[in-house]
Amino acid sequence: MATKKAERMRARENVLGYRMSPGLAAVASVEGEVLPAGRLVQLSPEHLTVCLQKPTALRPGQRANVMLGVGREVTCLRAEVTNVHVPAPEALPELSLRFVAPPLAQGRHIVSMLEGWRDQGQLETPSASPIWKEHITRQDRIGRIFEALTARRCRGMARSALGDVELAAALFDKYDGRVAWDVRGGVLPPGPFMIEVFGFSSVMHFQVREAHEDDGLWSVPMPRELVRYRHRRLRRAAAWGGCVARFAHPLWPQVRVERELMDISYEGLSFATEPGEDLLYPGLVLPEMEVRMPGGRSVWLKGEVRNISGATAARRCGMKVEPLSGNTGDWHALVEEQSHPNTRVAGEWDKGTWNLFERSGYFRLSGKSPEDFKRMQEEYREAHARLHRRPRVGYRVVRPIPGSETVEASLSWLKPYSGSWMAHHLARHQPPNERCRGTAREALRDIYLRGFEPAQTDPEVKWFLAYCEANVRWVRFTAIDFAEWYQHTGQACVLPFRLMEADTRRDWRMPAGFTLGEPTPEEKAALFSRLERTRPVAYREALDLVPERFDLARLKGQWSEAKLERERHVLVARKDGRAVAVGVMESAHAGLNLFHVLNGLRIIPLVDASLPEAQEAMLALLAGAAEWYRARGLDVFIHYVEENHTRYAEEAKLGDLGEGRIWVLSSQLLPDFIEHLCEATTPRSGE
Repeated sequence: MATKKAERMRARENVLGYRMSPGLAAVASVEGEVLPAGRLVQLSPEHLTVCLQKPTALRPGQRANVMLGVGREVTCLRAEVTNVHVPAPEALPELSLRFVAPPLAQGRHIVSMLEGWRDQGQLETPSASPIWKEHITRQDRIGRIFEALTARRCRGMARSALGDVELAAALFDKYDGRVAWDVRGGVLPPGPFMIEVFGFSSVMHFQVREAHEDDGLWSVPMPRELVRYRHRRLRRAAAWGGCVARFAHPLWPQVRVERELMDISYEGLSFATEPGEDLLYPGLVLPEMEVRMPGGRSVWLKGEVRNISGATAARRCGMKVEPLSGNTGDWHALVEEQSHPNTRVAGEWDKGTWNLFERSGYFRLSGKSPEDFKRMQEEYREAHARLHRRPRVGYRVVRPIPGSETVEASLSWLKPYSGSWMAHHLARHQPPNERCRGTAREALRDIYLRGFEPAQTDPEVKWFLAYCEANVRWVRFTAIDFAEWYQHTGQACVLPFRLMEADTRRDWRMPAGFTLGEPTPEEKAALFSRLERTRPVAYREALDLVPERFDLARLKGQWSEAKLERERHVLVARKDGRAVAVGVMESAHAGLNLFHVLNGLRIIPLVDASLPEAQEAMLALLAGAAEWYRARGLDVFIHYVEENHTRYAEEAKLGDLGEGRIWVLSSQLLPDFIEHLCEATTPRSGE
């Protein structure tokens, strides 16, 4: 227990304050030591660490006076030993001490020293290990990236031994394969040098060997390789509208800080700070802080300072935050209002969304007509009223036209499997004579971002999925291309299917010699074995087609709490007692999806699908599914035709709703997909 406590204390000390660079001639003398002078290793207004010249007799809990100084400037500090650490055998010990009741003047003095050392380059820059690193070599993808970077005039830095030069992406010539940069306050250094450019939520690096100036811009060749880094799981969005953070300093409560936010996310925020006034430093824990917009509700958070960065005249404080108990919903609502001001989730948007479906042609997809959906309007309204109370099961994103109840774009989200979120009901249409914000691409980007980012906060999220139309250029350009780039990693997949519709009210033929029943343990094992051989892991995991989650028990509990229905039922088609094919049937609460994509049957043959008995077995499963869905009051159900041999579907005379793709993406790839979405939806010149 004592060892664990010491480890926790050591971890806490490691993040407190600033570590000194080896060149800083700062020393700390500890009263009572035979050789008292030691090198100062780390310092904050509440703690310091000294590297001693020999082993020490001091132990945690003992008091000691410390003389801290550089040259002739010396400060006497009262402290208590918290830890004696020996990094390695034969190494010099490091003594950590906590200041005892430090007066405010002492805190300001320490901060003043630290800031002076920072300006002299004597503080170590905290290491920031990327959570994602990717080498991009596909030239078409690199071209897309530079199109978006230049359209947004993204900021960058040219870095060399001669110093850093700030620049901005200005022009991309895809025919000559060159990128032009607006260089601010100087010229580019002679090659080779590195350019670092800041994208939507990541940083990209590439090497430049030659550059030349032309008409005020500096042109470099488009690189053959980009290295993309990402340091945060969730992006931060620029804060607006006077959103402020307020708190009392935990060591000196008389110091009250109120600063307007610069950016914000579910897990962090930042603001401009004056260190000498605010007395902030890395590792400082704020047990309670208030964040609010003018006229809005206060949200109470716990925070930890992670870094202080920037030039002398513009220091920036970055913090990790989490809502205090009972404030999670309010905090998420505030973050989403700041991050997505053009979209809404809350509010009465049923009528506006339904009108959008009619205007946009959504109700004419797959050979349907608006008349086919009229009877479902009340079911749609009722289902979304229940979702509104349980956003952890699903929600709808709309982009309204300013000052109007008219909806320009909409996208809905559901959690149909244990760790998976599904996007569906995508529609966009700008009514004539209405003034909309931005372009169609920007509207689509807004609703996608507003839908994806909240789902990232679900602690169970592992996968995102969608049933996509196969031949829509927008879908190919954004979703399908990206998933295909990553299929080889196992974190994404795109599988073809044919969406068929079956009428439960007609007579269904049961092929001679076949019986249907629930699977035995041996037949379930055969099903999972067949799935492992024929379906990628992303597909099986995202659709809960794995033994540990096959019954959807946990998910059904979550849906039940929202007063929504979710079922899965399995039938086996047998001939002469031998299992030939398995049908997995699912149903969902009426009105959640207007095309019934969650009222669907999957058939997995356990033998070669081209064999006549396999085709007959699949016909038998269609008949069994019709009976099961009819018992639940459904007139139609969906069948996903995933096999190449489809004679059974033709014989069953199913309605053909078109060719599709099931799109599955790991949540680990989502930040990079969001970056790709922003690249794809950035308006190009002339738009």
